[in-house]
Amino acid sequence: MPSKHVNFICIVVLCAAPVAFVMAQESAKPAPAQTPQLVDQTRKNIQVLKGLPESQLFPLMNFVATSLGVGCEYCHVKKPGKNPQTGGDNWVWESDDKPKKLVGRQMMKMVLEINRTNFDRETSVTCYTCHRGSTVIARLPPLPPKDSVRADVALPSAEQVLAKYFAAIGGKEAAAKFKTTVMKGTVEFDRDPKERNAEIEVTQKGPDKFLIIRKAPQGVSTVAVNGNVGWIKSGTVSRDLSGRDLELTRRAAAAYYSATKVVAEPAQMKVLGTEKIGDRESYVLAFNVDADTTTKYFFDTQTGFLLRQLTTTRTLLVPVPEQVEFEDYRDVDGVKLPFTVRSSDTSTFSTATRRFTEIRHNVPVDDNVFAAAPR
Repeated sequence: MPSKHVNFICIVVLCAAPVAFVMAQESAKPAPAQTPQLVDQTRKNIQVLKGLPESQLFPLMNFVATSLGVGCEYCHVKKPGKNPQTGGDNWVWESDDKPKKLVGRQMMKMVLEINRTNFDRETSVTCYTCHRGSTVIARLPPLPPKDSVRADVALPSAEQVLAKYFAAIGGKEAAAKFKTTVMKGTVEFDRDPKERNAEIEVTQKGPDKFLIIRKAPQGVSTVAVNGNVGWIKSGTVSRDLSGRDLELTRRAAAAYYSATKVVAEPAQMKVLGTEKIGDRESYVLAFNVDADTTTKYFFDTQTGFLLRQLTTTRTLLVPVPEQVEFEDYRDVDGVKLPFTVRSSDTSTFSTATRRFTEIRHNVPVDDNVFAAAPR
């Protein structure tokens, strides 16, 4: 769903990571509290989602669209031509001309009411609960039924799972072993690959300095984080990062490119059970980042490596999921690092695979590369 906000986010996705992951490694340094803009302040004709932060609107709507297996045009009006202000598609989001939008409102009200009266307002029931990727809801289970009974499995403690993970990657302080890290490779997108696939170079210095440069057919995009400041540049246009944009970019960069992906204490995590990821069995640990955000970590039961992070952020209507998967671990100077990183959320535009061909440590890096881009 294009908008000025989404266009900016897409650049961050191309260079760094999905937009809304709130990763545990930053929980010790919370961002200053800011009053978010609400959709009933920024949008027209909001009737059901009043009180929803603007930053959650497009992730939430992408969740709804994916749950039904449709696109924005299923409910929303798009006029011919381009929007003269944004240069993107000419959507008239506030229009009620399509009857399906009115049905969608009723469905949202139904979901909210079910959760209010049966689940103490927890988002236990969502659009996907019934639709499962189709506009036609399933009424009958498939036959013949499958035997889903499984014997209880003795589970290790969170301390044991994390100890095996740290040992597998080269030690709990793996991320602090090197002053700098430079990673080079490619980023490949499921949607519009010819236009968006690109070369990517990531430079990290210490725990809070990142520079991500993406070179695509349409130009060069750069994202930088330098402690408590940051900036983004696309072509000749640059702007500062601040507030939530900066916080999300910092967290995403640390989660994707730091050697240690988990720094939460074992006492803060709960072992939920086991789950298959492909042909690998994994232990699932959950960490409550805050009242609305939970991250699940999936650790290979055999190797100890982290295979997946799944973060869900509770919104007014649905929990919004975002996922990162780590593959192809290789030894680089005594530390095991994933050379393939896959990211996805409920928008097909965001699904991407980063494949690194070169990772080097202790490369000389001048602090000036993280300084603000010239205007």
